[in-house]
Amino acid sequence: MKPTPRGYLPTLDGWRAIAILMIIVVHSASAVFAPGAGSENAFWFAVTRYGAKGVDVFFGISGFLICSRLLEEHEAHGTISLKGFYIRRALRILPPYAVYLVALVMLTALGAVTLGRGELLTSIFFSRNFFTAPSDAAAWFTGHLWSLAVEEHFYLLWPGLLVFWTPGKARRNVVLFALAIAAWRVIEFRFRLLNHVLPDVSFYQRTDVRLDALLWGCWFALLLRIPAWRERCTRLLSGWRWWALMAALVAVMVLPVPMAMLWQSLLIAAVIAGTTLNPDTPVGRLLETAPPRWIGRISYSLYLWQNLFLIPLSVAWHLGLLQTLPLNVAAAFAAAALSYYVVERPMIKLGHRLAPPTTEGRA
Repeated sequence: MKPTPRGYLPTLDGWRAIAILMIIVVHSASAVFAPGAGSENAFWFAVTRYGAKGVDVFFGISGFLICSRLLEEHEAHGTISLKGFYIRRALRILPPYAVYLVALVMLTALGAVTLGRGELLTSIFFSRNFFTAPSDAAAWFTGHLWSLAVEEHFYLLWPGLLVFWTPGKARRNVVLFALAIAAWRVIEFRFRLLNHVLPDVSFYQRTDVRLDALLWGCWFALLLRIPAWRERCTRLLSGWRWWALMAALVAVMVLPVPMAMLWQSLLIAAVIAGTTLNPDTPVGRLLETAPPRWIGRISYSLYLWQNLFLIPLSVAWHLGLLQTLPLNVAAAFAAAALSYYVVERPMIKLGHRLAPPTTEGRA
């Protein structure tokens, strides 16, 4: 019987690399394949839009990883320290985030970017996904922070629920919770019951309709702590079955499938879990090679900084060549690497010293 995966899971860094590269593709292509610039450009513009699904991959990774680490602590100590969890999360997330926002404020003072007060305040308080911008172009440099708001709301909600429910009850309740969100998404999409409360807020960025993307990752993490189910999943999420799930995932992403977001979230969690259980497969070995693992390690900082350099034609280009392909991609990677090694990594280590985790993750 294979041991329960614990601590650092290098395949997840490989998945982070895939997720962030998908997002870089969609943002880079916005200035290359502008809509309305010819049929060929329109085709490639439409194809590259699927890169936005990288955010959904990030959600699946986060749900699976965070829940796995919390369960490791519960198994080792019989309890979960919420204080320790939030110390580590705060020092992992907030310092690079604050540096990016401070940089935007400074660049705004220099006239290089435009940052409105509403953007800044909702970004600071992780409510950017409920901010109504005049247009995507008017709030481009913080537009991507909506997904970090969803993740922060998950961090605030899930650990407490796991403590309250205990892992046994959580396995059942998380499924009910995720299905309830999927049902609410359908109802709200059809009837727009909260339109009068949240006028003009982007529907697909709201926490109340996106949280299930993280919860299915939690469900797989909970399921894999049961030895019998871990053995079943190791077998079922490998070989041709894994490839069939990947084909199904691509299908629900590109075809008009009923309840597509539900199936997408479930399938993303399944294919991610499959590679962590079977890292010796060709896909697992590829995900664990050095280049994707390095990109995965800097992916959080890269996600923060790429919007400064990878901008669409509708946004004013004040940074010259640094916002022009291919130098903009190089600049995004350079800023991310600087952020990771100077800010992010030291703060992760500080968090581990202040609140030692049960098993070491990556730093």
